[in-house]
Amino acid sequence: MGQALSCACLEHMPMESTHDTNINNERLEVLKKGNKFMRNAYLGLTQQELFVNLSENTSAIQWKTENTWTTAEKGEIDLTSQVKKFKSTGDTGIQVIGLDNNVLLEIKAEETSIRDQWMVCLTELLHSWADHPESRPKSTVTAEGTTNKAEYFKNREQEILAREKASAERKAKYAAGGMKYTAAAMANRA
Repeated sequence: MGQALSCACLEHMPMESTHDTNINNERLEVLKKGNKFMRNAYLGLTQQELFVNLSENTSAIQWKTENTWTTAEKGEIDLTSQVKKFKSTGDTGIQVIGLDNNVLLEIKAEETSIRDQWMVCLTELLHSWADHPESRPKSTVTAEGTTNKAEYFKNREQEILAREKASAERKAKYAAGGMKYTAAAMANRA
């Protein structure tokens, strides 16, 4: 009694509750309002206070540093194209795991209940996009929304190259036929 749930059991839980849209919408609204978290800084020697929230269209996690003596930082993590899963660490920690299994962001909540709430809601969100891809919003992450411009433009360039490669593959399917299809089309017209 009185013990908090461990989120290790919540990572792979079946999502029966996704049918109740009112509960999901309430959870998403809480995440859109945001919470304060802490992250390790300067090789773990100190901690920074972060304000973390979900973007209005639920496509990104936005964060910014608060109460810092250095220059303020802000950033966004695109949930639609950069995040594979969320993992709980320790009593109050959350790790955002990227598609290549690297840690994109590691934060600690003030309380276990806040961490559990974020874990459940974000995991449900990713699962709902996997089940219903048409519900996935368009990415709204921009270079303006992050302090690490080099990383943003590197990711953006990779997205463009992937799109060009997919387009070239679609075109190759039709270009391989050559004049055979053109002649058939002209014969059908006559």
